[in-house]
Amino acid sequence: MSPDSRDTPLHMETPARRVKLDMPLLKAGSKSRDVARWLAGCEDAVESAEWNYGKIATVHLIREAGSRMEGEGGDWYIDSRDKLKALKTWDDFAAEVKARFVSEKTGLAAEHAFFNAQQSGTFNEFIALLTQERSQAGLASDGTQVIPDELFKRQLLHRCDELLYLRATASPSFALDKFSVNALVAYLQTMWDAITLERATTGMRRLNLRHERGEPTQAVGPRTPRLEGAAKEKAMFEGRCFVCDTVGHISSNCSSKPNTASPRRDPPGSTPGPRMVAAIRAYEDTGDSTAFVGISSDSEDDDERLFASEPG
Repeated sequence: MSPDSRDTPLHMETPARRVKLDMPLLKAGSKSRDVARWLAGCEDAVESAEWNYGKIATVHLIREAGSRMEGEGGDWYIDSRDKLKALKTWDDFAAEVKARFVSEKTGLAAEHAFFNAQQSGTFNEFIALLTQERSQAGLASDGTQVIPDELFKRQLLHRCDELLYLRATASPSFALDKFSVNALVAYLQTMWDAITLERATTGMRRLNLRHERGEPTQAVGPRTPRLEGAAKEKAMFEGRCFVCDTVGHISSNCSSKPNTASPRRDPPGSTPGPRMVAAIRAYEDTGDSTAFVGISSDSEDDDERLFASEPG
């Protein structure tokens, strides 16, 4: 056959060829959303490889994907490898993975989970949860998302951490319609990073303050050895002290007996400062969160230090 009469490129006619598949790793302990992302990454890797090498046999794709699974996923693949490698298409394999590791919700169940979601951990975890539930809610009959961007932004803002909400909306110029979804996520993430840092530094400051105000403990001198055995019986017979071996007093009244260190007491817990109390009351009465702007101290002790450092 002449080269001009070939219908397909030479590299696609070769029955055995080396194909490079850069499939991502599915780590042990992955959650449902991690597995869904892993499958999406595998599909991207397959598309890229087939663009370079042409159509790749399904069994090769499944074998490569299975080798990239760790932990429970790896055990599942090894136990079911013969059955999985016999599947006809990649979509069949993806369906098996989802049935085993992904707890997907659809329709109203996904919407219900979306609207009930609230930040209870890190901001990144909250974002991932909302994104997953929004994706599972799917599309409306007109092809648009059931949960549009505007609804997603409002849920994100109003169900995030309470302090994060107050910080984010403290500026009078704040307006939700000025942000895209990505811009709002970046804005709130920056605020959350600052809050996390403040909580860490405030905890260290309180710990240091308690250490400075703590009562000093009395030093314990070297313990005088007590009399034992025959020496103790001899001292008892002669009326001597068991501690210092002196005639005339007993061990409970001995001046040589080491003092017991007095217990150290921590100062009472910090209480909200006057500026913070006023800001909280203003927010409760009017709903205006701008009163919180500029307040960095959160205890009476911190306010005393702040006022003492201000002139006049």
